[in-house]
Amino acid sequence: MKNEIKNIIDHFKNLKILVIGDAILDTYIYGTTDRICREAPVPVFNSTEENYSCGGAANTAINVSALGAETYYLTVLGKDFNAKCLLDNLHRNNVHTEFILKDKTRKTIAKKRVIASSNIILRLDEGTTADINDEIENELLQKFFEIEDFVDAIIISDYGFGVITDSFIHSLQSIGSFSKPIIVDSKDVSRFKNLHPFAVKPNYEEVLQLLKIPKVPKNKRIEQILKKSDALLKNSGAENVVVTLDIDGVILFQKAKKAYHVNCVPRDLKNTIGAGDTFISALTLAAGSGLKMEEATEIAAAAAAIVVQKDGTALCTNVQLKSYFNSVPKYISNTEELESIIKELRKKGKKIVFTNGCFDLIHKGHIALLNKAREAGDVLIVGVNNDESARKVKGPDRPVNTLEDRITVLAGLQSIDYIISFGEESPLQLIKSVHPDVFVKGADYTEKSIPELPLLKKLSCQVKIIPCLQDISTTNIIHRINEIVEETEQKNEVKKTGKIMAEEKSLS
Repeated sequence: MKNEIKNIIDHFKNLKILVIGDAILDTYIYGTTDRICREAPVPVFNSTEENYSCGGAANTAINVSALGAETYYLTVLGKDFNAKCLLDNLHRNNVHTEFILKDKTRKTIAKKRVIASSNIILRLDEGTTADINDEIENELLQKFFEIEDFVDAIIISDYGFGVITDSFIHSLQSIGSFSKPIIVDSKDVSRFKNLHPFAVKPNYEEVLQLLKIPKVPKNKRIEQILKKSDALLKNSGAENVVVTLDIDGVILFQKAKKAYHVNCVPRDLKNTIGAGDTFISALTLAAGSGLKMEEATEIAAAAAAIVVQKDGTALCTNVQLKSYFNSVPKYISNTEELESIIKELRKKGKKIVFTNGCFDLIHKGHIALLNKAREAGDVLIVGVNNDESARKVKGPDRPVNTLEDRITVLAGLQSIDYIISFGEESPLQLIKSVHPDVFVKGADYTEKSIPELPLLKKLSCQVKIIPCLQDISTTNIIHRINEIVEETEQKNEVKKTGKIMAEEKSLS
C-alpha cells in the first residue's frame, strides 16, 4: 500500500493546478533587544536579519509547486516593493506568475514579524484589504477562464482580503458547473455554497462561524463536530467537507457516508503557520490523482504533519512526502531521493554532517558518537552498511541484526535526521552524493587511516574525529554474551552431571 501511495505522489508531477486568492508577504525581522530606549520606556530592537516568504494563497501556490505539480497563480498585487519580493519568491519556487495582475491603486499586503530570542515581540500589518475594483475584477475573470481550460484542478484560497469578491463568486456561479474540481479554503465557506465546490476545508473556528454553534472544550470538539455532518454539507454546498482540528486531526464528511477521522501525527505541534495551505495543496493533488477522498485526506494530513515540525512558514516537498510513507520515515531508499532532500537543505543554508557504520548492536558509544556528530552541524545523515557489506567488513557471523532491524533502531534516535544504506565496504559513492560539510568518525580511526580521506579533501569536507568510550564496542558486547552463554552451559552441564551421579548413587 505504501508503494502505491508513493507512486501516486510521483503522479503529482503530471498535474497542472490553478491557485487563486489573496497574496501575503510574510516578513521575518530577526534581532536582539538588550537595552531600553532613552526617549521612551521601550526596548531598542537591533535588526540582524530579514527574511521574506509567501503567505496566504501565495503560500498555497508554492506548496502545490513543492509537491511537484505545475502551478499557476492568479491574484492582484500592488506596484511596490512587497509585490517584487512576492514575485521573486514565487519565481524561485517555480510558480507561473505571468497571469498575476498589478493595480497601482493597491498596496500589496504584508505581515512583518519582529522576532527577538525566538519570540515575536511585534507584528506590523500593511496593505489594501478592500475589494478590487470592477475593472480589475473583469480582468481577473478573463484570466481565470483562460487558465481554467488547461488545468486539472482549481484551489480558491480566500483570506478575505479583497481578491475573491462576492461579484466574482457570483460570476463563477453563473457558469453553472465546472469540468474541473474546485477546492475551497476560506474563512467563510458559505460564500461558495452555490458554487457547489468539490471540497471545502474549514478549521474549527470556521465551522463554529458556519453553523453558528458555540465553542466547546478541546476534549469535546470531535464529538461536537461528528454530530454536524448534514449541516456542514448543506451549509457549505460541497461534496466533501474536510474539517481540520489541529491536535485532534482531521474529519472528512461525505454525503451518504460515515465520517472519516484521521488522527494527528505528530501531536506535539512545533509550528502551525501555513499548515492549512500545505494540507489543501496535498489534498487537491491526491484527489486530482484519482484517490478516494479518505486516502487523499490521509496524504494531506501527512503533508501537514511534516510542516508543523518545521520553523516559520514551511513547505512539504514531493520527496519529503514520499519519505513519510517509507516503512521507516527517516530511511531514504535511494540516492536520487537523498540528493533531492540535500538540494532543499542547501537552499536553506543547512550544514550537513555525514557518518557511517554497521551499527549492529546499538550501545552508549554509538549514542555518544551520533550526538556529537549532530552537534557538528544542522542535519545528520547516517550511512549504514547493508547485510552483505557488513559481512565483508565484520566477518561471516555479522551482522547480528538485519539491516531492517538496525535502521528501525537508528530511526528512533533524535540525533539522526536521515538514514540511507550502502552495499560497498566504503561509502565513497554515497559521500559523493551527500557532499557533506563535515565527516565524522570515532577515535578508533585516525584522520590518515580513513579510507575516504582523498575524496573528503577533494570535496573540501571537514573531518571530525570523536573520542570513543573506553572498552565499549559491539565486538566486546558479543564476546561478553558468548562468555555468559558458555558459563551458563558449563553450569548446566555440572548440574546435569551432578544429577546423574545422584541418580546412580540412589540406584546402588
